[in-house]
Amino acid sequence: MSSQYRTHPQVKFKEFRELERRRVEASDTVWALLVGSKLAVKTMADEPNQRSLLAAVYPELPHVQRMNQRLDRATALLAAAEGEVCTMALNFTFGLHEDFVRSCIRLLIPHGLASNSAATVNSDQMHEKFSTLTGYSVDGDALALFHLTRRIRNAHTHAAGLVRQDLVDQYVSLSSSQRATWESLTSERLRIPAVGDPALVGTAGLVGALAVQKRLAYEVNRGLQLAIPRDAWTDMAVHEYFCESGKSLRDPSAARSVKGYLRGGFDALKLTDDEVRAGIERLKKSGTL
Repeated sequence: MSSQYRTHPQVKFKEFRELERRRVEASDTVWALLVGSKLAVKTMADEPNQRSLLAAVYPELPHVQRMNQRLDRATALLAAAEGEVCTMALNFTFGLHEDFVRSCIRLLIPHGLASNSAATVNSDQMHEKFSTLTGYSVDGDALALFHLTRRIRNAHTHAAGLVRQDLVDQYVSLSSSQRATWESLTSERLRIPAVGDPALVGTAGLVGALAVQKRLAYEVNRGLQLAIPRDAWTDMAVHEYFCESGKSLRDPSAARSVKGYLRGGFDALKLTDDEVRAGIERLKKSGTL
């Protein structure tokens, strides 16, 4: 999977830009929580009276009264928090990815490639549905690893955080190349859990899951490039430019300005000057601005 990563340039349309922005924010938040917990453990471990209540040692901290624990116990809880924080972060990033894929399916509807009901597909079938609608086959290894992390998320959400048989089966079904890819992404040896084990991803697993989601987002982006007609992409880019810039459609330099805007996110399409001018004319006639 990694050898194919970013083989094709991406079209940075609005939904794609929003996904990338929110993914960075989520990642920054997770690492801030993890680093903060490590700093807290280091600070608390240096306190002399480990049997004192946390609130007695740090009375100025907001919410500290809600954590009615001795210092040694609170330190231990924070030291063990990494797995839970990463697994909760996995839930959030899944929500972002699911919303993105569904929004991309909705982009197919105006072109007769999808129905309104298609955009309500669940995460266990959404990439497969996208492939069926567009004729573009997403990376099979990335898809298998996505379903692995999806089942981890499901176990955490719906099975009291414990491994179920379907998750074990997903691990077992991975091919040698998929296992090698996961180990490359996580820098850890793949371990097949037993039924009843805690369903946690840990830091390495979260890194792997984020990489898989990013690869699939790029795959969906590529599929859209091929499925949506060029004039529709042109119309999207032109409309986006004039909405954001506030410039007049009658501006004689409009075509040149749009071409400059395309370099910021739509250059993967290599739209020609004639295509841009035609897109501006269509927008004028539509009366939507």
